Amino acid sequence: MPPIRGLLVFPCQVLAGISAAGVVSALFPGPLLVNVSLGAGTSIVQGLFIEMFLTIQFLLVIFMLAVEKHRATFLAPIGIGMTLFICHMTGKFPFFFMESLSLHRHLSELFVRALVLGNCNCFYG
Repeated sequence: MPPIRGLLVFPCQVLAGISAAGVVSALFPGPLLVNVSLGAGTSIVQGLFIEMFLTIQFLLVIFMLAVEKHRATFLAPIGIGMTLFICHMTGKFPFFFMESLSLHRHLSELFVRALVLGNCNCFYG
């Protein structure tokens, strides 16, 4: 991907995340209670490595199933969906980490908290 295109895609994805959060907030009653933070007893370094390994696992599955052309490529969404589910459950089950598996989701939440709520202390801790 050319650098210019990458610089254009990044703010578009952040705006898409903010818009999606707005739609979800409008659809469901009550406040939107979401947070990307470390669980009880998890250090910042542990959270970094958990997020890194889960994201790498998810990206490798996408590369192996969707990018590589094969006669079974049409089944890629099933494998990608199962891997996303496993990554989310692995990060949440033992209450280690409320992972996002997406930098854009975390940054969208940060922007909304800083601009709308005036609260900017949502980085790891």
